[in-house]
Amino acid sequence: MSNLDNLLAAWSGRTLPGELNQLEAHVWARLSARDRTSLSGLSGLSGLSGVLGFRAALVASVLAIGIVAGGAASATQKPEVSPFAMHSAYAPSTLLEGGP
Repeated sequence: MSNLDNLLAAWSGRTLPGELNQLEAHVWARLSARDRTSLSGLSGLSGLSGVLGFRAALVASVLAIGIVAGGAASATQKPEVSPFAMHSAYAPSTLLEGGP
């Protein structure tokens, strides 16, 4: 037998640790147990309150940046040019008279 045959024979002869139909339940149980231990033993930015506080600060800062950028954009925006307005800079009467 070759090395591969020995490995395949050993692999087929192994015993499974449990039924495979309960694999998902075991994985979720281990994940929830790990989450409970990591959240209960940590504090500061790693704990639940720290993460929520960080997220709240992040949302507040992004919102403030958006408000400032939106206000600056609307403050510098020129009024819409209309060909039928009396004060239009590109109206023929304004251009011929040498207006604003």
